[in-house]
Amino acid sequence: MRQFKLFFAILITFAFNGCQTGPKKGEVTKIDASNIENFCLLHDVSVTPEGLLLKNPSSSITTQFNVRNFELTARLKTTSEAEGLLIFAATNAASTADGYEVRINNSDYRTGNLQKTGSLSRIRNNFVRTVVDDQWFTLGVTVLRNHIKVTVNEKTISEYDEPVNRVRASDISGRILTEGRVVIRRSNGNGELLLEGLTIKPFKDLPADQPIQANSDSLMKIVDLLNEQEFPLIDFHTHLKGGLTIDQAIKHAQTIGCNYGVAANCGLKFPVTNDSTLNVYYHTISQEPVFKGMQCEGREWITLFSPQVIAQFDYIFTDAMTWTDLKGRRMRLWIPEETFIDDEQKFMDMLVGKIEAELSQEPVDIHANPTYLPAKLAPDYDRLWTPERMDRVIKVLKENDVALEINARFRLPSIAFIQRAKAAGVKFSLGTNNGSNNDLGRVEYCLKAITEAGLTKTDMFIPRPANDKKVLKSGLPSKITG
Repeated sequence: MRQFKLFFAILITFAFNGCQTGPKKGEVTKIDASNIENFCLLHDVSVTPEGLLLKNPSSSITTQFNVRNFELTARLKTTSEAEGLLIFAATNAASTADGYEVRINNSDYRTGNLQKTGSLSRIRNNFVRTVVDDQWFTLGVTVLRNHIKVTVNEKTISEYDEPVNRVRASDISGRILTEGRVVIRRSNGNGELLLEGLTIKPFKDLPADQPIQANSDSLMKIVDLLNEQEFPLIDFHTHLKGGLTIDQAIKHAQTIGCNYGVAANCGLKFPVTNDSTLNVYYHTISQEPVFKGMQCEGREWITLFSPQVIAQFDYIFTDAMTWTDLKGRRMRLWIPEETFIDDEQKFMDMLVGKIEAELSQEPVDIHANPTYLPAKLAPDYDRLWTPERMDRVIKVLKENDVALEINARFRLPSIAFIQRAKAAGVKFSLGTNNGSNNDLGRVEYCLKAITEAGLTKTDMFIPRPANDKKVLKSGLPSKITG
């Protein structure tokens, strides 16, 4: 049996490395069930009326030709949580770690692999679901010199420039741009993966480009390492305001190596105040490759929106920056004229109580801008946020499955608070809370906190699947919480 396996591996490797005539450079070639055996090696693949079926974990389609600079599209469909890979720059058929991998995974959140379709796996990960199972879609890959671009339905999902002196973890050392095969492979045993056809255009011979040196920037080194670890580097707290467009936001996220969640400001005296305006906002971003978020402002938000409309969003979040004190004064803590502090210790106890009420009663996923203090108290942050107060907030987060945001704008909460929350098993999210198009930053404090607190991918928040939204399970409170 061992000899047979060795013989089979040698045979496959020989067939893989034996160069065949492929598509002509500069010309588009369409490959489908009618001609695929002229161009590709098929393993455990069936022809069906819908297309080529990759049903089993061993199923694969491998080109018999090599390409280096090319433009490729694959028309695909997944069913029932099926997952696969589109691999390029592959030089060894027997290796599962050779070549770049693009994920094919349209399952709901928290199901299967966290990376979704279009993810340039472990290089520039994508966690945003842009396609669902049982829906045909087009996956595109363009390689031009050292530049890689991955698209889904013509929307750019991942972009990457490979440096000449790249550094890779040992198990993905083979992810380098070179002349190689294209492979479509199943990666799990659920459902089915269907391929309607491929189009491929090898580019004509190109003049050598200037080598791209590895970025010596310390932040990008951290980002690259986190991507290799499949860490969900997602900024869930971004706003389209101050001139920022969705295209600018997406481009910025791809440039800094993370994913974005884009959220509307929803609440009394905010831009979105009812179901109608919330629906309009949702549909403006519904087809974009970003997480769709709703920031619930003030405690009155629960009276303005319905659970069914709220549940369209991937996640909802709130903070404790707007509430009414015991004297009936509605406060917005970032505005000194609207913030009343008669006694700092009583104020702190009231603030913690408001946080406990919000997070235990409102069906939110993330506690944003956490531990924020008014300007008058902020210099005494470490003194006022005592271990007892920290533990009260951590307890309500844990008990109600609410993630704690690490906020880049305000550099909150403290590293000590994050370490304490991690020890208690609290999940975390990352957030910028930008005010315009010129203060997006690069989630600097978030990267610092991840490093110093030793956060791993299992510590991070991922949105709930559609059938598990809090607002659908528990509804909205019958009265405002603060």
